[in-house]
Amino acid sequence: MLDILFPSKYWLVIGAVVTVLISALALHKLKGHLPTDGGRAFAVDGKSAKGKPTSAGIIFIPVMVVCVLLFTRVTWKFALIFPWVLLAALFGFLDDRKPWGAMTKAMTDIVISLGSAVLAAMLFPRDIVVLALDLEFTIPLPVYIILAACLVWGSINFANASDGVDGLCGSMSMISITAFFVMSVYLKATSMNATMVYTFLVIGVYMWFNCNPSELLMGDSGSQAIGVLLAFFAMASGNPFSYIIICLPLILDGGSSLFKLAVCRVTKKHFMQSIRTPLHDHCRKNWGWENQKVTERYTLLHILVIGIYIGILLIR
Repeated sequence: MLDILFPSKYWLVIGAVVTVLISALALHKLKGHLPTDGGRAFAVDGKSAKGKPTSAGIIFIPVMVVCVLLFTRVTWKFALIFPWVLLAALFGFLDDRKPWGAMTKAMTDIVISLGSAVLAAMLFPRDIVVLALDLEFTIPLPVYIILAACLVWGSINFANASDGVDGLCGSMSMISITAFFVMSVYLKATSMNATMVYTFLVIGVYMWFNCNPSELLMGDSGSQAIGVLLAFFAMASGNPFSYIIICLPLILDGGSSLFKLAVCRVTKKHFMQSIRTPLHDHCRKNWGWENQKVTERYTLLHILVIGIYIGILLIR
């Protein structure tokens, strides 16, 4: 917006600095007004989070949105993405403040997923490139909406389930955003690059407060909004199927709970009894990893996966 009124090549950099400063100040000053975590009853070491300020996403997500709108050039069509991101943060905040039932959470996830999918079908090309397989094809509109809704729904829940160890969800999100940015530059799909940069920055500032031992938690407001953003970034890159590789550790960790629950409900039998889900709980309880070791090893694994993926693309 400011670039349109007062043209300058420096607005993006100025906006990045302002984003970091405002998000840091807001998190520091407002964290005392956030709801506190009740401690997850069935999570490993869940009691350690009890009493800590949570739902930090309701602070840093709006900061990101405002700064993107102020300091970058965003068309009104792409600005329609942000209400869905903010709605995900708001729903998460309300759930953090007073936990909702499973049915209510499921319905809100579906609303966000369908709304985001319809918008994505309007904004992003349906001519899909799958770089790893050298494939290009066009997805019919109804199929694209269904697949996009599944992607958003899955991304919300993967990020949400993985937010159980200090620094884990934030680290994997930052790595994924970096990879999507590289993918977008490689495919010359620049529609959301500025948003990727500013999202990376606000998560980085949040991580300052979330380093082990944390003094502030992301909460559902942060993880759900980040999940929506990661899905949008994947679709904006022009290679949405890259989400499977770029977010693989996130999928394996958070998706393990969804997979286990789905199989148990369909078969009516116990499944994966010896494996705790999300997998980070298995690592802590069964393998004796400390929180910091979980975050560091997941981060290293994530970097290795993306490094191999990008390396394969470059040498093909």
